Amino acid sequence: MNTFYKLKAKLGRFAVHNLSFYVTVIFGIGFLLLMTQKGQEIYYNFLAFLPYQVLHGQIWRILTAIFFPPAAGSSLLMGVLSIFIYYNFASTVERSLGDFEYNLYFFGSILIGELGSILYYLVTKVNAPFLPVYTHFSVFMAFAILYSEARVLLFFIIPVKVKWLALAELLLYVVNFITGDLYTKFSIGAALVPVILFYFLVHNEKGGGNVISNLKFRMEQKKRQKEWRDQWKQ
Repeated sequence: MNTFYKLKAKLGRFAVHNLSFYVTVIFGIGFLLLMTQKGQEIYYNFLAFLPYQVLHGQIWRILTAIFFPPAAGSSLLMGVLSIFIYYNFASTVERSLGDFEYNLYFFGSILIGELGSILYYLVTKVNAPFLPVYTHFSVFMAFAILYSEARVLLFFIIPVKVKWLALAELLLYVVNFITGDLYTKFSIGAALVPVILFYFLVHNEKGGGNVISNLKFRMEQKKRQKEWRDQWKQ
């Protein structure tokens, strides 16, 4: 039994079922909180991941940092739309991977970002908050890796393959990495780590081992079941 299955056997029962749904609710609360000046102060003073405070005992910030939602600071309509789109991608990835695997990917992505923030603090002595702006896109990238040929409606009108949207977003982050300051480089670099690991895990059969083999089998099985159901609808 390899390391992953040993870990899953010990910790699998603690995995949060429907994590994508609960995270979406948290994003909604966080978005409403950050719409006001007072709410922004509450988030920064008590919830945000600040390396100095975490290293001095305020460890709850490791989890409460996720109250920072996609499209924070935008209009209410854009915020609702961004969170809704996030949930659609996240819930699909969660169903494909399984509860434990998705928990590991989601929390692992956040943790890597927070470790990057601590490293930035140790290097620069600047107590900058970890805002998971770039980390949120890792869920979409996981969806794109699993379903690269799927089509989505850009602006709800133009059908585009997911892989092209993922490539465009990746190029945007590469440009931001090159042109951004040191904090931006740390943030983007940390966000890319789980995506790169997941990509090679999926596309390298030897590196993926039984975990990815089982994932591919489940996806193929669901596809065959859908095709079987569709033929009876005709």
